[in-house]
Amino acid sequence: MQGLATLIAAAATLLLLFFTRRALSRQTGPRWRELAGDLRGQERIFTLYLLARLGQLAVPDAGPPVAQALRFCALLFGVVGVVRLTETLFFTFIRRATPRIVRSLVAWISTFIAAAVILRAEYKFNLESLFATSALLSVVLGFALQETLGNLFAGLTLNAEQPFEPGEWVSFGKYTGRVLDVGWRSTRLMTLDEDEILVPNGLISREVVINHMRPQLTDVIELLIGVDMDVSPARAKAVLLEAVKSCPMVLPQPEPTAQLAAFTDDGVNYRLKFYTEGFHVERAALDQVQQAIWYALRRAAIDIPYPQTAISVRERASEAEERRRREHLAEAEDLLGRIDFVQALSVEARKVLAQRARFVEYGPGQAVVRQGELGDTLYLVARGEVAVRVQIEAVDKEVARLGRGALFGEMSVLTGEPRTATVLSLGDAALLAVDRDAFERILSAEPDLAQRLAETIARRRMALDAARAEQQAPAMEKETSNLLDRIRNIFGFQKRTGT
Repeated sequence: MQGLATLIAAAATLLLLFFTRRALSRQTGPRWRELAGDLRGQERIFTLYLLARLGQLAVPDAGPPVAQALRFCALLFGVVGVVRLTETLFFTFIRRATPRIVRSLVAWISTFIAAAVILRAEYKFNLESLFATSALLSVVLGFALQETLGNLFAGLTLNAEQPFEPGEWVSFGKYTGRVLDVGWRSTRLMTLDEDEILVPNGLISREVVINHMRPQLTDVIELLIGVDMDVSPARAKAVLLEAVKSCPMVLPQPEPTAQLAAFTDDGVNYRLKFYTEGFHVERAALDQVQQAIWYALRRAAIDIPYPQTAISVRERASEAEERRRREHLAEAEDLLGRIDFVQALSVEARKVLAQRARFVEYGPGQAVVRQGELGDTLYLVARGEVAVRVQIEAVDKEVARLGRGALFGEMSVLTGEPRTATVLSLGDAALLAVDRDAFERILSAEPDLAQRLAETIARRRMALDAARAEQQAPAMEKETSNLLDRIRNIFGFQKRTGT
């Protein structure tokens, strides 16, 4: 009766383990999935125990050797199953931070002790005599398992010193990756290319280990950028730092820094230092930063030096530059000619704007202007597309997308208003930029143009304002007067007497 009750209890335990493991395997947390893997081992042990017990029930009249063997197996699997299940629950819920190799060591030692005790009880087997008379076997096994034992002791040393833990990014020798598990013989890593590799612990113990997540989780990146010798260090540093700070993956604190690193045959090298949230985003951050630097240097007309061959190409280069200048001037005149308030200017004024306009390039996701900032440049989209985003009550919302010929930023230039929206480049975009100095030069020569500018912009604003549908003459005159006063104020000239 007692044997039947034990058999029923073991079967109930096996069913409980089975359904618990199935439920845990559907969880997404690594802790529960690891517990499910451990319970699978306990399932197998209890299954072997049930088979041994069923064997005892199936052949009750078996000879003493068979009966003793079945009894030994039942005792061994029963005791080991209970011990291993207790250890699993203990290390999962009470001592969670215990390294896995220590847990495995405890499991193997407890299994060995249980097997030794049962062997001594059932077969009167003396393990001391076996160890005392097997010196030659021990030497042979020692030489055969020399490397394995070296990796084992190296693994124990790693767990004692704990230079890294699962989940941390490390480098040793030619290997770099995120630690998945530290085992008896090897350490499992997940590389940046998402390949899983096993590195022997003995190899790790002979290398310099770099933990990229200690003493802080953030990762520091240093980057050398070459700049043309003719650019002053102050200007080069300002352009480079502005590019780096514009990248979302760069942390604002600690602040990025730029230092003049060295003078070379090709130019000047600057060392940029910035921080990211962790080593795992280093590749993406470098791509983002270097792309931003390329566009920033391009907009600032700063060359990145590269080896050149001194041959007779100066004339051809100047001819090509002149051709590009004419093409840019023609495109600038075409784009500016599409703006209604530019059409109100004289021919000479429009020519001045086209000559002083410049083309700037932005990469995907880069901000051209930001909401709330002051600005002194208006932009026309020459190539690509930009998105207009407005933040209302902490909600960032896209309100429009602008293509070739679209204009934005004119009110900040002409009236000094802060930017009313953030404009982001959706891809590789080229914009025509006209700054306030160009308009100042025009209006200082022809102050009367301010009246026409104000009238045109007022008409344009009121036509686009859906909330003010009743556009009457007094409202139009008031809007024009208001804009004219602001234009005069921002450009520093007053209304002439008699006008």
